[in-house]
Amino acid sequence: MRVATADAGAAPAPRMGLAARLERLLGWVNGALLSIGMVALVFFCFAQAVDRYTLKTSFDAHDQLARVGLVWVVFCGMALGYAARENLRIDLLARRMPRTLLRVREALFEAVILLVCVLLHWKAWAVVQVAGMQPILGTPFTNALPHSAILLGTVSIAFTCLLRLWRMGRGEWEA
Repeated sequence: MRVATADAGAAPAPRMGLAARLERLLGWVNGALLSIGMVALVFFCFAQAVDRYTLKTSFDAHDQLARVGLVWVVFCGMALGYAARENLRIDLLARRMPRTLLRVREALFEAVILLVCVLLHWKAWAVVQVAGMQPILGTPFTNALPHSAILLGTVSIAFTCLLRLWRMGRGEWEA
């Protein structure tokens, strides 16, 4: 009985490096948070309609909790889209650039995005601190909950930038 083997001339599958595995894990976490936020958003929108027209209870925080879910969906989705390279980019010039110049452009792009994330994260801390003193009516939460999604989004995108720059420096990542 013969066991099927791979072609001797076929190249072995490339081994995924630590940075690529971390980037994949980060994408999974962002996807999970995005899914949870979406479920919360749909649940509270549906619950508001059921509560208002069927049960007629006095719980008035459905829209507030749906808003929290929406903000988390936006920022987790933004980080997930960036990590998957599904953000809006104009690559008309990139198609005609030499490979070396393209790699420099990609590295500069990642560095600028990293700096923007650091600046946004730094400024968002003050917003979250102020929002922590503002209650969300009808809930035990403060406005720090939806505003903390900004912190998560900027950290996630910054971490993706660092992983990409690390992979570029090691030659593991193609522009």
